[in-house]
Amino acid sequence: MCKFCEIVNVEPNLFDEAEIDRFIEGIYSGLINIRSLDLQTYLKVAARLTDGVYTGFGKNLSDVLYLSEDYQMLYALRDNVFIFSGAKQYQQIRHMSSLLTDNGKIVPFNEFKKQATSVYNEYNKNYLAAEYNSAIAQSRTASQWMDIERTKGLFPYLQYQTAGDGRVRPEHASLNNIIKKVGDPFWDKFMPPNGWNCRCDVIQLDEGTITNTENLVVENVPDEFRFNAGKQKIVFSKEHPYFDIVPKDKNFAKTNFGMPMPYEI
Repeated sequence: MCKFCEIVNVEPNLFDEAEIDRFIEGIYSGLINIRSLDLQTYLKVAARLTDGVYTGFGKNLSDVLYLSEDYQMLYALRDNVFIFSGAKQYQQIRHMSSLLTDNGKIVPFNEFKKQATSVYNEYNKNYLAAEYNSAIAQSRTASQWMDIERTKGLFPYLQYQTAGDGRVRPEHASLNNIIKKVGDPFWDKFMPPNGWNCRCDVIQLDEGTITNTENLVVENVPDEFRFNAGKQKIVFSKEHPYFDIVPKDKNFAKTNFGMPMPYEI
């Protein structure tokens, strides 16, 4: 199967009009706020991203042996997207709540609804499409890394490869064909994907000449992508902007903003 067959460019409508209206009205009335996230929205987003995890990994938890390596990896990846979903909604609510007033006055509901709907779609269609793709790509990388670790005795080298076409980003092109040993810290930061909808990959080699990267400067690879999903067992890193929590809410964030983890559902 093509590596990117599952990648989508438009997020399907997870939420119907009634659900969108309910959420927006909840923000306006104060029923939904940063101390009282919406469970229904949270669960739908988390389920969508979990589907991305299972799609990318090629298995779900019911397909693997309990406490096996695959089970532990999938369990960690699934937990990560649930935590991410809590942080995502927290930031969405903060953003939408900022639209409630203008110069100290409450904005009329119809005016608020127009602006809030735009923000809602941004988070739950545009952003979610990219996040779903990232869940696929990072989970595929996690599975791939497990295979790399299992076979590094036969294939001790990895070579970075771009898609090799006109859509390759300059910062990714600068990494093309770099060869490093499996255990090199280079792969802690530059194991693909290295950006939203990144199409780069690595290939295993039984022999190769290690590339000198002492003077390599790689710009424009976002901090939230400078990690190795297989080593850290995550889909989204703490460097993602959603995890930039207001200081007064950091303790609340430790409880996943009051939202349940998958094993609590």
